[in-house]
Amino acid sequence: MKAVLRWFLVVFGIADILIALAHILIGPGTIIGANTPNATLDGDVRFSMVLFLAYGVLCVWAASDLDRHAGLIHLLMLVFFAGGLVRLLTVAYVGWPHPFYIAMIVVELAVPLIYIPLLQNVTGRPVRAALARQG
Repeated sequence: MKAVLRWFLVVFGIADILIALAHILIGPGTIIGANTPNATLDGDVRFSMVLFLAYGVLCVWAASDLDRHAGLIHLLMLVFFAGGLVRLLTVAYVGWPHPFYIAMIVVELAVPLIYIPLLQNVTGRPVRAALARQG
């Protein structure tokens, strides 16, 4: 199971990196169902994607040692979950997005809820203990 979690995190991180690079290099035109943004939104999207690129890099790096980096991995999963919750704010304020992004909400909420307990099982430490050990 440890190998499965490790490889999932690597593939997950690489996907994040590729998505971020597409948004940085091509721009907001890569956003499915979006209108052409103005310069402000374009810059905001590209800036945010630098952070997502760093997120992906951290996922790949943390996969090298699940036991040692369990706290960081839990934190990364919690951030991903928070991203899904923030998308729900958009639903509340603006309405439902393109169906692709509805699927992404499900992924962003489900992946951490599945991965975190599996990581706890593999490392033998609950989230709080793993986070305390990380610091």
